[in-house]
Amino acid sequence: MKTELLVPLLMTAFVAISGWYIVHWLNVARDRANKKRDLQIQYLIEAYRRLERASNRAKKYENNAELESAIADIQLFGTVDQVNLAQKFSLDIAHNSHASTDDLLKDIRTELRKELGLKEVSPGIVYLRLKE
Repeated sequence: MKTELLVPLLMTAFVAISGWYIVHWLNVARDRANKKRDLQIQYLIEAYRRLERASNRAKKYENNAELESAIADIQLFGTVDQVNLAQKFSLDIAHNSHASTDDLLKDIRTELRKELGLKEVSPGIVYLRLKE
């Protein structure tokens, strides 16, 4: 085989293999980022639901396990601001026996709506609590 044919053939093969490897690496990185995002969103949605379910109840500490689990998930999967709000909430409960979840719920809701591509809503939280 002639050298003038071999060099372009090897260069073409090298470019093709390099391109395949780069595209594969980028796909793996994208898939990993998407999986991380999906997992984070899933856990924060569940944490939001548990936190909201435990908030503004007539009977205090009715849903302790749910509240504790929600705070733990937020500290694991939340943004820096959400972790700080969760810790502030926990310390307020420890020191004062009561605390508001409003700021934490607002922050989680805002972040989730942004991640899911939903429009912003009014900043207030309304709790529906029916008397038994």
